[in-house]
Amino acid sequence: MILGDVSACIFIDDQELPEYDVVVSSTPTENRTTCWIASAEGKKFGVRTKVLAKQTSGIVTTVFIDGVRCCVYAGPPGYSGTLDHTFLTNGRVRRDFVFSKLELTDDDSMLDDRTSNDIGQIVMEKATGKYTMTEHVVGSQDVTLRVPEGKVHERSKKACSHRVTFGEEVPHHDPGIPFTIMQDNSPKSVFVFKYTRLDVLQAMGVAPYTPSTAKTEPQPEDHNDEIEVMDGPNESSPSDDVKPLARIRELEMELQRLRAQVEDRKPSLVKLEHGGSRRKQAVMEVIDLTD
Repeated sequence: MILGDVSACIFIDDQELPEYDVVVSSTPTENRTTCWIASAEGKKFGVRTKVLAKQTSGIVTTVFIDGVRCCVYAGPPGYSGTLDHTFLTNGRVRRDFVFSKLELTDDDSMLDDRTSNDIGQIVMEKATGKYTMTEHVVGSQDVTLRVPEGKVHERSKKACSHRVTFGEEVPHHDPGIPFTIMQDNSPKSVFVFKYTRLDVLQAMGVAPYTPSTAKTEPQPEDHNDEIEVMDGPNESSPSDDVKPLARIRELEMELQRLRAQVEDRKPSLVKLEHGGSRRKQAVMEVIDLTD
């Protein structure tokens, strides 16, 4: 998705995910674009931001995952380039972003848990302002990264089947950015990626069915059309993706070819093993076709 001179996307294995049902809106304080993406359970992912033109002032980009503020980057005037955010860090350790199954509970005490309100959303915000130095003390953060990752009440998220969890903590040295942005009055650019499973998006009518998923859809044809061919000219069974009608046409063409061969070899009538000819009795010669 693109807003002005900034674009953002979600990627898995360095491949940008398709975006569905894109909606753009504007207010005096922000320009917002929203879309749906298909999440993949167990897959690591990242948020990619591209600043397409050199900025006349400082910029700050912030990434929120399921409501958790994860990444902040401040850039000076004149900045342009690409930023990939793939993990949560505190300067000492890091935890990768991972799409995971949303675990549900029927415990009614969890109904008022507001931490689940933003599950199912990845947000990237870009703001502008004065680029200024700030005090930054390395090592002052908590070494562990504790974020809400518990169960969610089954009635709180109807269209959400996934959530983001964070991978195992691994050492990661990042002294951080000793600069910040004093935001001006320019509207923010906000990118919202709502995510769930692809089959859910297809059932909602948001994402189209792909050829692979279409095969699993019920067909309007008669389900009793399976045909078994006994002692046919080609005893190898057709492949699974050949339709029964196509197979019938194939057999009919083979039958016509064999009849033509018989006519070419002998113009006399062929005696039928089952049933006879309605023509007047005539002397008939039996041709042996088993050679």
